[in-house]
Amino acid sequence: MENNQNTTTTTQQEGTQQADQGQQQTEKLFTQADVDRIVGNRLARMKQDLETSDTYRRERDEARRELENYKNSAFLKEKGVKADDMDYVSFKASQLIDDKTDFRQAAEKFLKDNPRFTGVGYRVVSTGKADGGSGNSGAEDAAIRKAMGLKG
Repeated sequence: MENNQNTTTTTQQEGTQQADQGQQQTEKLFTQADVDRIVGNRLARMKQDLETSDTYRRERDEARRELENYKNSAFLKEKGVKADDMDYVSFKASQLIDDKTDFRQAAEKFLKDNPRFTGVGYRVVSTGKADGGSGNSGAEDAAIRKAMGLKG
């Protein structure tokens, strides 16, 4: 009987070894062409994901620039810059931007140095009459004409 048990144990061990070999044989082995195809597909997906990310990043950056331009235009309008001068003032202020100066500070400096763009630096003063006259009487004109040697 002992011999019979040894035979059974040996048979079981052989069966286990055959099962292990069967599992090893059922594992898929890849050829170089298969590996190249798999890696190529993965790289293509990664490239597509990267391009999609780049597209989203570009769209985000463009939206941020548009928002900044809108804010800058609103700031300049608030400062009294005319619509015709808006692009020029914005351009000139953007040239003054550096690490320590943002757009608002640059725009305020530019507008302080160039008040004509705000309409605040110059005032039209009229010394004449509302009807278009010069505001002086005829006697003053006669005195001036006489001093210059004019007849009239």
